[in-house]
Amino acid sequence: MTFLDTLSMAFMNLWRRKLRAFMTVLGMVIGTASIVVMVSLGIGINVSYQESLSEAGSLTKITVSPQNWNKYYEQMEAGGGKVVSISRYDSGPETVDINDKAIETFRGMKGVTAVTPVLSTYSAYFKSGKFFASNQIFGIDPQYAEVFGIKLAEGEMFSSAGGSVIEMVVGSQFAMGFINVNTYEIALDRNGNPRVNPMTSRIRLTFDGANVYPWWYSDGSTKPGKMYNVKVTGILEESTDWEVNNSAYTDVDTLRKLMRANKNYVYRDENTTYDYAWVMAENVDVVTEIAEQIQEMGYGTSSLGDVLKQVQESSASLRALLGAIGGVALLVAAIGIMNTMMMAIYERTKEIGVIKVLGCRMKDILLLFLSESAYIGFFGGVIGVGVSYSLGAILNNHFLADMGLRSVIPVWLSLGALAFSVVVSMVSGLYPSIKAMRLSPLAAIRTE
Repeated sequence: MTFLDTLSMAFMNLWRRKLRAFMTVLGMVIGTASIVVMVSLGIGINVSYQESLSEAGSLTKITVSPQNWNKYYEQMEAGGGKVVSISRYDSGPETVDINDKAIETFRGMKGVTAVTPVLSTYSAYFKSGKFFASNQIFGIDPQYAEVFGIKLAEGEMFSSAGGSVIEMVVGSQFAMGFINVNTYEIALDRNGNPRVNPMTSRIRLTFDGANVYPWWYSDGSTKPGKMYNVKVTGILEESTDWEVNNSAYTDVDTLRKLMRANKNYVYRDENTTYDYAWVMAENVDVVTEIAEQIQEMGYGTSSLGDVLKQVQESSASLRALLGAIGGVALLVAAIGIMNTMMMAIYERTKEIGVIKVLGCRMKDILLLFLSESAYIGFFGGVIGVGVSYSLGAILNNHFLADMGLRSVIPVWLSLGALAFSVVVSMVSGLYPSIKAMRLSPLAAIRTE
């Protein structure tokens, strides 16, 4: 008997008992749909977490700091010490210099697509007429700006060349930070638009608050800090990261010179060349590996990818519970298949004996009953996956939206559920099939 003959005969045997076959397939439909929907809810939880974190920044961006605080706290706990706020007597972990050599080392790591050194300062005041703003300035490598989410909405990127005018790009909300130096009201016109246009207004930069605030204390013994002319060359795209929207960005070497020239007004750690380094990984999967390599060099690391991993690990038990609930329904369906196949054997005992006497091979009988089980699993799986998509759409549109959850059914889950339902059905039908194969031909023929 050929394989096609076996499949044809198996289908006809199921068709002869349509109601029983339908009820058994229905059990598999419910089981498959249940497990797909439950697993899809677990996947949806992860997707929601990932999207929420993505809104706060890139999941593949790693911030490298000169001190590894996590390792420091671990060592304190291991030594019996309590983790408390660092006092003036405790300088914390050893500072490892983030210098040009370290930057090149990071760039040479497998899975790293871009690296930029970073300097930053909050001690920056921008003045335009009677309006002023206090904003953070970041110094980065301009050629990697776009990779790290510094994307222009208008204008052009700042130049790395030095000069008497400081070139910068600013965030979309930068202009909203200007206030009237006398009234401290936000600098808006009658239509609610900013009075300061970063691209056209004259803007000057200083690191000395006495050049901005009229009440700033000065005993006259120190010379006022220098004022610098600023040219805003571009406005950045609106970002979900508030820091990008409100900050200014310039060349890292330019900012380093400014900070050195204004060291009396700007605090920075003299133990490290750069404050931070930004490292971009090629995908989320390699973020942890790259971060661990950097930590082995003594640096501290942080990334939203690490946060996502922690969230996924903490939600793993919930996803397992959801999958187990769906698995119970599939187990019930599997028991139903086994019962159906056992009933089929008892009803067709004489038939089995006849085909054995006619010379049907043992493996053909085994394959015949396994094929019937596989049909049940296949049809139940196909319909169950279709039902799960419908249920997922209903849940997303009417029940889960207000809860911040959703059902996500990727292609691999659909195909996996279909294959799993077929395998479960065949396993459930294996014992009845072996029982049919081992029936004595003479005993089977004499059965009434």
